[in-house]
Amino acid sequence: MAKSQALKILNEIKAATFKNAAQLPLKESAQAEWQGLGYQVGGLRLVSNMNEISEILKMPRYAALPGVKSWILGIANVRGRLLPIIDLHDYFSMPPTLPMMQWRVLVIEDEDIAAGLVVEQSLGIQHFLEDSFEETTAEGATALQPYIRGAFRHGGRMFYETHLKSILRDEKFFDVVES
Repeated sequence: MAKSQALKILNEIKAATFKNAAQLPLKESAQAEWQGLGYQVGGLRLVSNMNEISEILKMPRYAALPGVKSWILGIANVRGRLLPIIDLHDYFSMPPTLPMMQWRVLVIEDEDIAAGLVVEQSLGIQHFLEDSFEETTAEGATALQPYIRGAFRHGGRMFYETHLKSILRDEKFFDVVES
């Protein structure tokens, strides 16, 4: 008797759940989404395609290199691989806005080149509706403009889509000797 009573209650709960469940959106009304990894540099919210970033690290220990520009913090041994550590704040002439303990390193690889790009913080995976994208520039970040395609508006905030791999191919990236 108790089993049949319990089964009856479970069936009632099931029926009520289906009766009150929200309908799934029709395939035609579903909106296309874009997702990327969000991060911050100089107080600007940036986002890059997930396939541009190999991994995210806490600031590793690194050895300073003599005679190089200030934006090259040094070289780190990351699991047996030597990785140059580049301070994007200094590279783009933008002052950091968060303490160093929050900084992260985005490991970027493009064919035979790899580097660790230092950002203020990782903002995790961000999801945007594709139609929230607009072609625009980031005010106050002139040095960053060649790498920005536009921005996604999300919750009243702008996330500038940045192509990190193009930094690794820029002439400035290879001009490392301090003059």
